[in-house]
Amino acid sequence: MQNQLTDEDRTTAIGLARYAYEYIDAAILVESNDRTPTHISPIPAYFLALHGIELTLKAYLRHKGVTVKELRGKKYGHDIHACHRKAKELGLLSIFKEYPADADAIHMLVVLNEHQGLRYIKTGMKQFPLWALVEPLAVRLHQVVAQEVGYQSFKISYPRPTASAA
Repeated sequence: MQNQLTDEDRTTAIGLARYAYEYIDAAILVESNDRTPTHISPIPAYFLALHGIELTLKAYLRHKGVTVKELRGKKYGHDIHACHRKAKELGLLSIFKEYPADADAIHMLVVLNEHQGLRYIKTGMKQFPLWALVEPLAVRLHQVVAQEVGYQSFKISYPRPTASAA
């Protein structure tokens, strides 16, 4: 009888990094094809980027030994702040130069997505981070995590974000 693979066996840091890459790549594509006359990027681009960031953080956590059960459980689940805190605790900042604008962009995306706000319409005033902050954050974070876990990443570079871009 063959051994059955478990979720722990099947859910690898490389697999999570692959999914993260695809979500971030799709976000960039959606944003670059935007033809709507607004000052914000398309909502789906923000959603895809946020999910890509979440998967990137989870790839790092999985690489550092966090179990799939923990990643899916209440402790982390879709809590980007919890994943971000744990990743920093496990040494993320030794490989990723996090700028104040990065933390601000993550926070704004998380607030926008409260109660699935990036998936379903929620009326009222919202504050969106500039895409010029979101895209570089998602890509730069993926680049360092992908290298750490042994997966490919984007071949793009960005200048350091400035305070005026926030």
